[in-house]
Amino acid sequence: MPAGHRFARCARQGVALAEAGGESWIRAGDPADQHQLLLTACARAGFTPRVRHHAVDWYAVAALVAHGFGIALVPRLAPVPEPYPLVRVPLRGEPLPVRRFVAAVRRGTEEQPPIARAMAALCAAAGDREVQGV
Repeated sequence: MPAGHRFARCARQGVALAEAGGESWIRAGDPADQHQLLLTACARAGFTPRVRHHAVDWYAVAALVAHGFGIALVPRLAPVPEPYPLVRVPLRGEPLPVRRFVAAVRRGTEEQPPIARAMAALCAAAGDREVQGV
């Protein structure tokens, strides 16, 4: 959210996605997955987002949001430039948008140092989220 947005003061407790039904939206990230995530999450929350702008690059998304052109769903791992007057406001309640990452390696290669390091880094980035091994 832009720092002056009415939801910005909710940065600690978060907002329910349904509360943002009347907002203008910026379609952020790769349209193949991020736009579908936005549409699905908003439909589950009971509204269709009014998408006013589109940007693939997260820095461009941040600039559009900072200048008040709309709000966007931004993954926690996406960079947000320091100088922009933005506030990350977490979503709370149901429904919450969910993304899944799948990493597959050939059987017997998971112990090779580069692969083991990559898998460890992915698990560390996932933090306390669900991580499944096969």
